[in-house]
Amino acid sequence: MKLEADVMVSTKMLDSFLGLETRQVSLPLLLVSFSVAGAMAPACVLADLTPPGFYQDVLNSASVNGAITGNAIFQTCATGANASGALNNQAFQADCNRVVGGAIADPVGSTQALNMLAADQIGAQNSAASRAAGLGVAVVQTRLQHIRLASGLPVYQPSVLLANNHVFQNQTGGGASGDAAFDRFGAFLSLGYVNGKEDQTAFQPGADMDRRSVSGGIDYRFKDNLFGGVVLRYADADVAFDNSRGDMSGDEWGLALYGTYFRPEGLFFDGLIGYGNDDYTLRRRIGYSVDSEVADQSATSSPQSSVVNVNLGVGYTMSRDAWTITPALRLNFLRNKVDAYRESMSSPIDSTTVGSSMALGIDAQTYTSLVSDFGIQISRAINLSNQVLVPQLRVSWLHEFKNDQAQVGAYFINDINKQPFFVLTNQPDRDYVDLGIAVSAQFAQGRSAFISYDTLLGYQGVSYDSVNIGMRFEF
Repeated sequence: MKLEADVMVSTKMLDSFLGLETRQVSLPLLLVSFSVAGAMAPACVLADLTPPGFYQDVLNSASVNGAITGNAIFQTCATGANASGALNNQAFQADCNRVVGGAIADPVGSTQALNMLAADQIGAQNSAASRAAGLGVAVVQTRLQHIRLASGLPVYQPSVLLANNHVFQNQTGGGASGDAAFDRFGAFLSLGYVNGKEDQTAFQPGADMDRRSVSGGIDYRFKDNLFGGVVLRYADADVAFDNSRGDMSGDEWGLALYGTYFRPEGLFFDGLIGYGNDDYTLRRRIGYSVDSEVADQSATSSPQSSVVNVNLGVGYTMSRDAWTITPALRLNFLRNKVDAYRESMSSPIDSTTVGSSMALGIDAQTYTSLVSDFGIQISRAINLSNQVLVPQLRVSWLHEFKNDQAQVGAYFINDINKQPFFVLTNQPDRDYVDLGIAVSAQFAQGRSAFISYDTLLGYQGVSYDSVNIGMRFEF
């Protein structure tokens, strides 16, 4: 069925988030096809419809990223250039015509289409990479703390407790730093599990995350108060987006060099430099219905990123009897560089298959984070018949200096104009608290074990809990 309709086309540059003035732009007449009773009608000219439904009814109702995406779709669709291109371009013209033309009869459906087409899931890979690197730092910090305490600082000597314990009397030298309680080489193995949830915001869907990790390392005592080592970690992560928006899975590898130097009075310095490589599979579900035209697609991609992080810390260990209090200040720098990538749709490109041409190309992006961590840890050594238990409580205030909201460049692969637009990532929370509790046990022959639990407090819209268990031994 052929319909004649007149639409007056006007554009608005979404000044609320683009920072640009609202402006009117003259565009050529737009040829669109839209459905009537479930069938595609032939192309017709839209002109002189008041009000301009797409901009007033659709973009104003869409999410922030949906509106940005919709503006790009309108701009490129209005040229009509894809209609005379190759088959994939023609399919894209048909898809954008459905979204824009559908605003006349079904503005709600057109709005839904833009919200689903907006790639606001892409920020999840940055969050996953950052959390993985943070876990690696936490594992090393736990190891370095054990090194300092087990090395027999005058202010706090667990080895003295070991020497007073009959199980260890034949294996220690009465508390000396070089006794059998800690030898030249040390090794550790740690297993971790993380569960997290991020709420939906104006810039991203909500998501649930699970991560399993294993870390192993070996270090060497160069001097009684100077240690260095290397740690290798692996993690696999699963992210499920709320409201059936898709999912993400990934493998994360990391390698880091670390060291600690401490003074007899309790002053210490820590350092770590690490590199990680992350491979993800991201699936964005794109499902919408515009005027009885139904899209049911999955856009799949394989983002890859490399992560560099540097952590520097200084602290002071104070002791009274079996109690220790350790304030510390740390800085953690992280750079996550994500390579450019392209999506593929679940259906072959076809002008009659709704949404099949709407795959995106995502530009390379770099995220930078600088976090200060000011914390205090309290621990107590408990001498049992065959071991020394050390329960610990740690509270840290973290402040993010960088990691600003980013604009990630994007375009539709099958758009002959390659009309650029961008996706806004989530806004970070600047201040939050990390709360941790742990128990470690020191046994004979330099063997020990630990279990720890960490959670974030005060991070708006984010819950995050991690459990780590591990063992250490000296040789």
